[in-house]
Amino acid sequence: MRIPALPRCLVTLALLLGTAAMGEEPTRPKSVAPAAKPAAPAKPAPAKAAPAKGKLKPVDINHATKEEIGFMLGVDLGLASRIVANRPYRTKADLVVKKVLSMEQYQALRKRVIAG
Repeated sequence: MRIPALPRCLVTLALLLGTAAMGEEPTRPKSVAPAAKPAAPAKPAPAKAAPAKGKLKPVDINHATKEEIGFMLGVDLGLASRIVANRPYRTKADLVVKKVLSMEQYQALRKRVIAG
């Protein structure tokens, strides 16, 4: 009866565990080739329409979900729900006209929203 050969990694693991259990310093078997260094990842080509670093696309208040509005604008879900409930908006200024936002809130968010 022939015993199948064990994979080289299992033999290496058994040798390392055995020497560690006996208190010896583990040594690397001579038959194991050193691991090859991983190739450096290739840099992707920059996209033409990529936003500037740290800038997000404006949120479309007519089509975004309340979760998207809340996350992208950094507002609570209550305010995001009010924005969704008062759709459609002809312009982003309708947020103030329809009394969804105060003028101060609108001034803080107006550069980050669109009404598409």
